Amino acid sequence: MKKIVLMLITAGILGAQTLEDDVRNMAVSLTDNAAALISSGVISNAGCRGGLPHFNVGVAANASWFKFTNPVTSGEISFPAIFPYFYGEVGIFKGFSFTPLLRGIFAVDILGKYAPTLIKSDYFEESPYLIGYGIKVQILKDQLVPPTPAISVAIMNHEYKNLTFKFDTLYTNLKLRDLSIRASISKNVLLLTPYGGVSYDIYSLNTNYWTTGDTTRKEISAIENNSFSYFGGVEFKILLIKGYLEGLYRNKRFGLTLGLKAGI
Repeated sequence: MKKIVLMLITAGILGAQTLEDDVRNMAVSLTDNAAALISSGVISNAGCRGGLPHFNVGVAANASWFKFTNPVTSGEISFPAIFPYFYGEVGIFKGFSFTPLLRGIFAVDILGKYAPTLIKSDYFEESPYLIGYGIKVQILKDQLVPPTPAISVAIMNHEYKNLTFKFDTLYTNLKLRDLSIRASISKNVLLLTPYGGVSYDIYSLNTNYWTTGDTTRKEISAIENNSFSYFGGVEFKILLIKGYLEGLYRNKRFGLTLGLKAGI
């Protein structure tokens, strides 16, 4: 009798460990490309807006290939993901002007981003959402005379919350954070402004899970990582309207962003 009880206890422990391992494998497989998807989309040249009351608001969409492991079947789930979001930037400081030819040094913009969900949501039990916020500081202003490019550094924090997947009787809830530190350069050429740069991202994923038979939420240890990414794009300007076509390379993955915004 004791052997039977011991076997049942052992089987229960091994089963719980296996389920936790399966959820962890899913979280690990999801973290990198999910972080890349939510943090992509600079949709801005390197310059700042120039202080109040200057601003830009618009919409954009990131597109990338999304992959992760199904924790129930261990099969790979793969689909092209479209990530639409709203974007805004407000100039709060126009910078210092040391000479008539050297202006806008250390101008500051406040950045914001909001996304309601991924369009692809076959496994979503709840609707996730993204909140992003940050600051951009202009080191050098884009000028015709002298012919200097715009150079800036931006810090952007992204929090993707309420991401709940359902796999048969298993539920997983995830919260993803990504901190991006970006350095970029751009130069206006008539109606076009090409731009590019590099980003260093620090990201973490917190995960808990439960089943229909056991609704107690169980935490797994946070998945943490960091990476460099490289981006480049072009801004098209017609009067107050600006369009963006942008590409990103990160961890052997490519992403694409299309954006449209307007402002003064």
